[in-house]
Amino acid sequence: KPGRTTPKGDTRVTKAGSHMRSESTIKRLQMYNKKPDRRRMKEQSLKPVRIQPDRRWFGNTRVIAQEKMQQFRETIAKGVEDPFSVVLKSSKLPMSLLRDTESKASRMDLLSVSPYKEVFSKKRQQKRAKIGANDLEGLLEAADKAAEGYVGSQDKSALVDASTGLERPMEDSAGHAGEEIFNKGTSRRIWGELYKVVDASDVLVFVLDARDPMGTRCLQLERELRRRQKHVVLLLNKVDLVPTWVTRRWVQELMKEFPTLAFHASITNPFGKNSLLNLLRQFGNLLKDKKHVTIGMVGYPNVGKSSVINTLKRKTVCKAAPVPGETRVWQYIALTRKLYLLDCPGIVPPSPSDFEADCAKVLKGVVRAERLKTPSDYIHEVLQRVKKPYLLQRYKLAPDTTWNDSEEFLTILGKKMGKLVKGGDADIDTAARIVLYDWQRGRIPYFTAPPELLETEEDEAGAGGAGAAPSGPAGHVPTEAAIAEIPCVHVFDEEDRRGEAAPTAPAAPAEEAEGKEAPADAETRKRPAPEAEVAERPKKARKRKARKTRPAAATAPGPEPGSLDWKAVVAEFGI
Repeated sequence: KPGRTTPKGDTRVTKAGSHMRSESTIKRLQMYNKKPDRRRMKEQSLKPVRIQPDRRWFGNTRVIAQEKMQQFRETIAKGVEDPFSVVLKSSKLPMSLLRDTESKASRMDLLSVSPYKEVFSKKRQQKRAKIGANDLEGLLEAADKAAEGYVGSQDKSALVDASTGLERPMEDSAGHAGEEIFNKGTSRRIWGELYKVVDASDVLVFVLDARDPMGTRCLQLERELRRRQKHVVLLLNKVDLVPTWVTRRWVQELMKEFPTLAFHASITNPFGKNSLLNLLRQFGNLLKDKKHVTIGMVGYPNVGKSSVINTLKRKTVCKAAPVPGETRVWQYIALTRKLYLLDCPGIVPPSPSDFEADCAKVLKGVVRAERLKTPSDYIHEVLQRVKKPYLLQRYKLAPDTTWNDSEEFLTILGKKMGKLVKGGDADIDTAARIVLYDWQRGRIPYFTAPPELLETEEDEAGAGGAGAAPSGPAGHVPTEAAIAEIPCVHVFDEEDRRGEAAPTAPAAPAEEAEGKEAPADAETRKRPAPEAEVAERPKKARKRKARKTRPAAATAPGPEPGSLDWKAVVAEFGI
């Protein structure tokens, strides 16, 4: 008919033929005449339906035998527990298979303790609360029995003395009154900062003091990090304060557990910096599945964590000081595009509140000496650990000076330094703080002797050579070759040096100050040219030479007493 629109939308039909609607068009138009049955649309078919077989349904699974599974567990477990190896692409491996048996074994079997019948059924059993007395009379009887067996003199936790009725002073069995300052480093806030660093770090570097490596280790934290499968590296800092053989022996001993490096933190003259950077770069290359590799610095207070970061950055990026507690919150520092460093506040593991533990904290540098109420109590331990000639040399006392106890020593030292109180008596507390300052800053020669080598270890060391190192990511770490001749800032005696040569750099200025004769080779080097040769030279040449030599003599003095020429050491070892 004219004016009719075809199903395709044409209004002017010129061709002959049928223009009827198709079957799909008719169904679609009939759908508009009735409402959809939403209830029927939501019904699910309960009949079995065949799924089209396709490899994409099973592409992300592997089916292996039980023997292969056990072999995989043993192999991966060895790689994870070995501190000298790194498991590559750990995010793509089923690492949870290693912890399945451990979690199942540690999980409590509730059904064996409380079956369903005893908890939810009609015959359930409810435990009655344990009460000392069911009524007031029974409570009074129990209190009378407890009072009869109480002895006030034996109650160490009582705050009031039963005989006098006065308040009892807070002292333990050793007569030592605890101070609030010894709780520093053990607060919940400090450990919260540590947990942040541990969770955010891929590699954790434990910074240790070379004078007392075992005393500045936190074994409980190391065991927890091993359980979490974290990579741990031990860094032996302040190696310039101990003889070379002590550093070498401690590195050999600590290498049995974790990769260990010797280090001297200094922005201008560092030692071991390249070895640490190479190790961290190797971790970054091995952990390719991570976009950034984070290295956390943890350890006791005042061991040099911030100084190590400043050494790696070659500038002061973290606030560092020779006193504990300088770093209060964690800090994030970018070392390279892939390596990031985390500085953590110093942590102190929990310890008993007695005099021995508090004295150990003071000598480890955990507590600031100026905040101690009675610093003279801890000088006795210093006198036991340090040899008498070292104290005489440090404080310039007479060689025949003797003392019987710490109080007499502090009296002599206070009068020598002019630290006096009213009446002309020596100020013992001020002298004690000076000694503790020198101890914590490394001015007093001291070190903890490492364990002696066994016969089997000596044979292995002789067969493997001086440059032998374990395999794994720390296999390139030099143990003996790099620290073969590290000079020491202190002058130790022959017994402590163990046959090593005494440092000659600090001795030269001391000899000149005392007016002793210099060596013959030094005289020949400094001998001026004869007057006849000077007269024959041209006048301009003499002026040029004078201009070159004068600033050099003013700007390049000899090494000061107690200092080391680290540039010569670094150039010698090619670090």
